[in-house]
Order: sequence, then structure tokens, then C-alpha cells
Amino acid sequence: MKNMKVIVILLLTMAIVGAGAMFYLKEPQAEADKKPSAEEIAARSVDTDVITTNLASEDNYGVVQFNILLSTEKAKEEAEKRAPETKAAAISTIAGFTKEQLAGKDGIASLEKELYTKLNEIMQDGKVERVLVTEFKLQ
Repeated sequence: MKNMKVIVILLLTMAIVGAGAMFYLKEPQAEADKKPSAEEIAARSVDTDVITTNLASEDNYGVVQFNILLSTEKAKEEAEKRAPETKAAAISTIAGFTKEQLAGKDGIASLEKELYTKLNEIMQDGKVERVLVTEFKLQ
């Protein structure tokens, strides 16, 4: 009978500790799922200059501007210092597409995804969280 009480107390203790651990571990995840405010986005965003470059298809060019959201304000500072590298990456990315590949929402999404990957390779003190095309013209 005494052993049964010990087992019940141990099981209850483990259940309470487990429930507490789940609550504690779940809390930061809810914080991470929270979307950043407009102020937080502005504090971590960089806009590129308007970029005009030839496309891979003959006699076509694109005019594009990007908004880049970075993981921290320190990463934003790094991105601002690396503006020439960012611009070069954007130009080479755009120039790799044909007019047909860039047409439509799928083309813009492909451009954003490819530039996102290139910029994350450049960054050292943070990471790019999102790349948005904010101006887009094809000729």
C-alpha cells in the first residue's frame, strides 16, 4: 500500500512538471508567431534604388525596386553598408530572367525568391526575412 502511494505521488509530480514544461515551452512559440508591427518592419527594412537593367531576352529591360526585410536592426545596418553588393546581386538576378519568365505573379515570386537566396548568402550578421518587389516594369 505504501508503494502504491509513492507511485501515485510520482506520477502526479511528473504530470505537473510535464504540464508546466509544455506551458513554458509553448509561450515563446506564440511570441514568435506574432506578426511584427509596422514600426518594427520599418526599423528593419531597406529599400533599394530603382534598378534598370537588361533582361536575358533580347531587346528587353526591366525597371525594379525592392523592399528587403531583415531579421534585426543590426542586420539592417549591415545591409545598408553592403548596398553595392545588394544592388549587384539584384542586377545579376534580374538579368538572368527573360521577359516571359518575369511576366505575371509567378514571375515576380520567382524573382523575389531568387534574390532572397542570393542576399542571404551575402549577409553575415543576420538574415533576410523577406524580399518584396515594390516597383516593377517590363519593356
